[in-house]
Amino acid sequence: MNTILIYLAQLIVTLLACLGLAAYIRPHLRRVLADLCGTEERALFWTVFSNLMLVVMPVIFGLGFVPVAETSPAAFFELADQLRWNLLGFIFSLVCIAGAVAFFAMVAPRPTKQQGG
Repeated sequence: MNTILIYLAQLIVTLLACLGLAAYIRPHLRRVLADLCGTEERALFWTVFSNLMLVVMPVIFGLGFVPVAETSPAAFFELADQLRWNLLGFIFSLVCIAGAVAFFAMVAPRPTKQQGG
């Protein structure tokens, strides 16, 4: 297998996996952000920002990959190992976003219930 094809394959698989995962989490994240941000415009901005981070960070990890394997079995395992690192980049981004959302969820003002009179 050609090393350029291995490189492109890991980038394409990473991109497709991260786009799929970001699309899966987007509606849930948007609802939470709409609640925290107070306006749809702010929530939309932070949702788009989060989705970009969830896709771009793993792709950046993948851009640093230099395949060395020449045989197909070795190339397969080298590709699988790099995909693992790329998806760890996705998880790292997700944990950072979750930490920021959790922090702001804890400090965000909550409406108080008024006693009926």
